Amino acid sequence: MNLDTLAQKAGDVAGPTPDALVAGRQQMDAAITAASARVTAVRRSRRPRRWGIAALAGAAATAVAVLAVPLFGASPASAEEVLLAAAEAAGQQVDEAAGAAYWHVVSEVYYPDTQPFPREIWQGRFEESVLSNGLNAALAAGDGALDPALIRAEGIDGPAAFGIAGGVLSWEDLEALPTDAAELEAHLRKMASGQESGEENALWESVTALLVESPASPALRRALWQVAANMPDVELVGAMTDSAGRQGTAVERNQLDAGRDRAVYILDPTDGTLLEIQNIDADGKVVYRLTQLDQQPSMTAPVPQPPICGPGSVPEHSC
Repeated sequence: MNLDTLAQKAGDVAGPTPDALVAGRQQMDAAITAASARVTAVRRSRRPRRWGIAALAGAAATAVAVLAVPLFGASPASAEEVLLAAAEAAGQQVDEAAGAAYWHVVSEVYYPDTQPFPREIWQGRFEESVLSNGLNAALAAGDGALDPALIRAEGIDGPAAFGIAGGVLSWEDLEALPTDAAELEAHLRKMASGQESGEENALWESVTALLVESPASPALRRALWQVAANMPDVELVGAMTDSAGRQGTAVERNQLDAGRDRAVYILDPTDGTLLEIQNIDADGKVVYRLTQLDQQPSMTAPVPQPPICGPGSVPEHSC
């Protein structure tokens, strides 16, 4: 189980109750953790995998000529071309996660029945991971502002665990994955074999899970993009701006035939970063969105706080 699959299931529920959304949030976070800028004009071919919102200010005025690696002679002709360019750029990045105690990711999440809300996670290499999720605040806010007091940094049982189709990977497992694209694809297909969604859909979801919130090395990210480029039914959408206003290129894989959604990646092919994922249903409605705003290594994580409600809350009360 991974972000795409879990988000699709949550997004397909029409008009969920607050209790249902809380339960869905708990299931999503448990599965993700217990089982997963600059605009084009100022990107460099080698730079840390970090793209905070503050870096966006003023960047649009910079000339395109400063690009270190030209990607396309003209507009890209196919999703494969975009994904292979992202693979090559990703492989040239600095391995920031090497030796890090935590991998810290800041995102924004959107469901149709809530305001967009913040999600922040510190994935622990050996120590307990910590998650700060704004869903409770979004549920309580209605059309108003989110109450920061309802956003807690809560501990997750155990260190980082990355759920993919057919299994769960530790940080150590992640570092041991093959970085040759053919070997990696064979390994992930073997794990995905027998999945209800079908092997191709399960493989796509595994690739997504490892590109989202994981401290995958540049070599592994290169191989992941190459696996994605080799998959069938991936179409080029074209230039697209993400929800943070960053310019990227979008590709799409239609999984409606498996009872899932159209899965859209907005990525930056100049450095191989995945900016945003969207799940779009058969009616063209965005039923889930995750926008990655920043990710970087950290040697520390916040001290976990008691949850808002449920087991361990202070005073303890049900959700």
